[in-house]
Amino acid sequence: MPELPEIETVKLQLGRVLVGRRFTGVEERSKKTVQGHLDGLVGKKVTGMRRKAKVLLVDVEGDLTLAFHFKMTGQLILDQDGDGKTWRDRIVGGHPTEDYENPMPSKHTRVIFKLDRGTLYFNDQRMFGWVIIDSTLNIEHLAFLKKLGPEPFDIDEKEFTRRMAKSKKPIKLVLMDQEVISGVGNIYANDACWEAKVNPRRAANTLTAKQYADLYKGVIEVLNEGIKYGGASYSDYVNAHGLGGHYQEHFRTYGREGEECLRGDGGIIHKFDLGGRGTYVCPRCQE
Repeated sequence: MPELPEIETVKLQLGRVLVGRRFTGVEERSKKTVQGHLDGLVGKKVTGMRRKAKVLLVDVEGDLTLAFHFKMTGQLILDQDGDGKTWRDRIVGGHPTEDYENPMPSKHTRVIFKLDRGTLYFNDQRMFGWVIIDSTLNIEHLAFLKKLGPEPFDIDEKEFTRRMAKSKKPIKLVLMDQEVISGVGNIYANDACWEAKVNPRRAANTLTAKQYADLYKGVIEVLNEGIKYGGASYSDYVNAHGLGGHYQEHFRTYGREGEECLRGDGGIIHKFDLGGRGTYVCPRCQE
């Protein structure tokens, strides 16, 4: 699933070309995917793009907002010339299915947004993702968004510590709990734990003051790196140019099972399951 840096990358890159374009038509191919009446977009311009944790928000004239959640396999494709035939004119963000280089629409296309310049496709193989249209005010009060905790960038070390220390669950699972803090997924939680020399299994309420401080700094550092390098394309993300991000070249532990720890301490990265997600740890420095 794309995480905070991946959605931030889509927002920045797609926003550069989508803002100012006008909707001329909408084709809804999956009732399951959409909530609201998309025909209200017709004739209106895109005025801005925002992000709330892992949700992409597209603001439209008339105080309307489109909310996209990619979940596991969501993908947005802006076909600039609108003919749907060649990937070379496309801007892509999300899951890297072959759809982004094949003729569009595909069998995975759930919604087609026709624009005065080009066509925007929302694809989703597994159909876990969603598109919601409503007034901007109502979108801000969506139950899903209201439940989200603050992003790490929006709190200080003291508040981060308070939120982590309330739980007895493994620290990595608390980092990934979107109601505690939002935007941190599996990749960045693994790497943040390594930065702090904290074992992902460690009960969140048992860390020392220094470990909380180091973990907070680690979360901020890996998320900023993720944004800097355009996200990670290790398994499920391409950026808005249809190319993978480069954070995977800077993984600390994620995806490095059997490799030596980057600290050079002689530790070998071990993988295990925690909460149903692949978890990586150096047994030497993350005791």
